[in-house]
Amino acid sequence: MRVSNEDLKSFRWAEKLVGCGSVSRALFSALLAAYVFAPAFTKSAAAGTVTFVSPCECQSQKSGSRWPAKTDPSPVPLDKSTIQSVTPLQIYEWKGPEPNVPLTPETDTRIPTEQKWYNLTGRLVSVKVEADGDITLVLKDADGKKAGSVNAEIPVGPEWCELRKVVFGWTTQSFPFSFKASQRLELREPHVITVTGKALFDVDHAPADRSNRRTKPKKYAVWEIHPVMALHVDQ
Repeated sequence: MRVSNEDLKSFRWAEKLVGCGSVSRALFSALLAAYVFAPAFTKSAAAGTVTFVSPCECQSQKSGSRWPAKTDPSPVPLDKSTIQSVTPLQIYEWKGPEPNVPLTPETDTRIPTEQKWYNLTGRLVSVKVEADGDITLVLKDADGKKAGSVNAEIPVGPEWCELRKVVFGWTTQSFPFSFKASQRLELREPHVITVTGKALFDVDHAPADRSNRRTKPKKYAVWEIHPVMALHVDQ
């Protein structure tokens, strides 16, 4: 950081106040920190960076489309018979919603097919963090032989804090850290896990025909588990 002559004059003047007892040393230190670091923070925020302060706290994250649906805090049903077990390949082979189903990036409510609960079991092949504060778990079939990846998303918020701590514990990531758009984290070792949550059709990444194939990256389903409300390490 560059400090001008005018800045130095201001600091010397402030130091004189400290010396004569007008300003306490603690207050001077706080004011100096704010003077020096606030412009840098403002510049960082303006540049569109997101900061993960801890597993459960983010700064400058941006709420994405369909945010109320993506952060639906409904608890896992007590009646486990209402939760269907699936694999990434099975979700990858699902069809997208029919064209006449009212679903856009502005649709805050869940369509009927998004009200169903699933236990998705697969091998964790990648973990990413997103600009909206989400942690993205990328799952493939446990045997690793079949194509098709499915995302499972853990939002930022008190309901998901413990889950986020668990996932970050699987990575080498330290805090705080900042990034733009998204960042892939390094895994210590891959796990076979089961995530529980409702399915959601991430229409932002769907092609015009609403098929269940993301436009980017390739061989990813548009359907995902969002939000994850529970997870279990199977292997």
